[in-house]
Parts: sequence; structure tokens; C-alpha cells
Amino acid sequence: MAAPLSARMCFPAGSSGVCGRLGALCCAALVCAGSAVGLELRVAIARAPVLETPANTQAAPKPTALLADFNFALAREICRRLTAKCVYTYQPFAEIIPAIEDKRIELGFGNHLRTKAREAQVAFSGPLWYSSSRLLSTPAVAERFARQSASEVTLDTLRDVRVAVVSASQQHAYLRSVADTQRLQVLDLATARECIEALNAEQADFVLMYGLGAYLELDATLQPTPVFIGPGIIDHELGGSVHIVLARDDDALRRRVDLALDDMRRDGSYPRLWRRHFPVDLY
Repeated sequence: MAAPLSARMCFPAGSSGVCGRLGALCCAALVCAGSAVGLELRVAIARAPVLETPANTQAAPKPTALLADFNFALAREICRRLTAKCVYTYQPFAEIIPAIEDKRIELGFGNHLRTKAREAQVAFSGPLWYSSSRLLSTPAVAERFARQSASEVTLDTLRDVRVAVVSASQQHAYLRSVADTQRLQVLDLATARECIEALNAEQADFVLMYGLGAYLELDATLQPTPVFIGPGIIDHELGGSVHIVLARDDDALRRRVDLALDDMRRDGSYPRLWRRHFPVDLY
């Protein structure tokens, strides 16, 4: 069988001795380099409401798109360090893990918490940042329910209320598990923005979502302005480390992604990227 083109270009036919040995090394290096450059990855970013598919290279200036913008910038930098050709799309959060399982994408940047249930579906990169969940409402609604329950309003004391949540999120999974016991009406919506809009439109009494997303979605010009109810929540797998998701059987890719993340932390590019988007350190 004829040698690959890259190998045939190393040294003229008939080379021997030191030159021949160097030629063999040259060929191996070129073949390896060709393989690295030839890595192709399909990458999904959790959709922000102001962004469309396919993803472009322009940073979105609106606060509600900052997290998607950060994930896109991180994905591009990782692909650069992997010398990979990546195709980027924005997808609803609920579709990212199924797309990994079905081999329609290789990497998912959806701010996924690592949970026992998800470990049966996908593999996880090293931690990106750390999250907790927050309960939100309007001041009037929170006060009304506090009077009715005669106790502090917390996730555990909610009864007979409507709670908006992002579909397929860990917050969604937890609320579904306690909905009957606590007599909750769970409104599963596609994005964090839709949850806040449901609250403002009085279609929901509370919103449960991850803290950074809540912070980015809050709009001080809204009247009444939604407020945080109680402290951050990490129990019931509602907080913890956030990761890139990828196929469980692609351990080689996971190791390469983790090496790229380690390099970014070592050379300072990861904290610089984070602080370009967010005012608080959560990584």
C-alpha cells in the first residue's frame, strides 16, 4: 500500500542512514500533526433568548446573553487549544444531553450540574465554576405567602404555589419530585428569561433557578422588581460544580478537554475570560 502523501513528501525515495531515520521521524510527526488538525467537533451552547443558530463570532452585549457568550468564548478557546475544527450551534438546554447521547454533538456547554442521574447519561469535564440555586418572587407575593404560612418562605415551606423553572434542569427535576407532597404547580419553560417573564406576568408565584442565571436575568427597571428569597440552596443536588458534558465512551476527548482547561487556569486565561463577563468569582 502506498505511503500517505505527507510521508512521501518527507524525503526522496531511496534515502538511507541518518537521513532515512530522520525521514521516518518526520513522517510520524506529520501524520500525528495531520490527525490533530483533523479533529472535528460539533459543539452545542445552551441557548440564550437573544441568540439564534448557527452561532456567530460576535459577543452579545446584553446581560441576559452573558452566560451564553462566556460559554461560546470558552468553547472557541478550548477548540483552539485542541487544534480542532469546531462547528457551533445554540440549542435549548433540554436538548443538549440527549444530543450527546445520540452522538449528534461531541461537546455541550450548558452549565450542567454534576448529578447522579446525569452521570448515567454523560461524562463531565473538570469543574468550570460553582453554582447554587435561588428562589425568586416579587416582594408583595413573598410577603403574602409569608403571612399565610406564618413562617419564613423557603423552598421547603412552599405550599399551593406556582413555581416556574427551566425544563430539564436540576431545579425542574427536584420540583417534580416534591410537587405532589407540597401541592406545587410546576411550570416548565425553555429559558430563564421565560421564567422571569412568567413571574412578571403573574403566571407564576415563584421562580427556582441557578443563582448566576438569576442575577443576570434580573432587570432593575421592572416594576415590581423580583427579589431573592432566602439564601443560596445547595441541598438536593441543587448546587455544586458546573461542567462541560460529553459522551461517556470518549475518555480521550475528556482528557484533552481537561488538559486544555488546566492550561487555561495555569496561564491565567480562564480567570481573565470569566472576569470579562461576570463581576463575581465563582470558579
